[in-house]
Amino acid sequence: ADALAYLTDRRHLTLDTIVQHILGWVPEVMIPTHDGDKRYRVSGWVIPWFHEGHLAKVNIRQPDGRRPKYAEAFRNPARLVCYPGPEAIRAGRALVVTEGELDALCLGQELADLASVTTLGSASNGPTPDILARMLPAPRWFTAHDADEAGDKAAAGWPARARRVRPPVVKDWTEAKAAGVDLARWWRDILAGVDRP
Repeated sequence: ADALAYLTDRRHLTLDTIVQHILGWVPEVMIPTHDGDKRYRVSGWVIPWFHEGHLAKVNIRQPDGRRPKYAEAFRNPARLVCYPGPEAIRAGRALVVTEGELDALCLGQELADLASVTTLGSASNGPTPDILARMLPAPRWFTAHDADEAGDKAAAGWPARARRVRPPVVKDWTEAKAAGVDLARWWRDILAGVDRP
């Protein structure tokens, strides 16, 4: 119940979004280190990535204060592109790229009829040629990374056609929703070309 409340009350996700994206909770699991010689214990919210119906990655978002904040439990580099998957990018619709998965889900549910929303997983992940090619059917691109130095640096690594849009008032889109920002209305203004909604 507490794990679900975090997703609904603190991350502002609907039950439909949680079920559709198969979010879960793991009380404890041992994850191997990158070199595979040791294991470490993690717990948290399970965020699976899919690509064309196949599992591409599994991230575990640990509770606040635990490190690492995100633990990678599985990765298939051959299928890894973007979250929630390349099929989220719809031809003819504007594309909004956020910094993390939970922000992408929150903004995606709010902008369902307005724009496609995706993420590469973190500010440190830049667009590869494969990702850029998959994004070409979107006529307009918006880099909606966090309102901090890392977010600005990540946004600067995108092609010039991508417009940088910082979350209003706070650091990220979930916090903006929690602060009472009507994200759909705010983004309607952005999509209409308003500089300061």
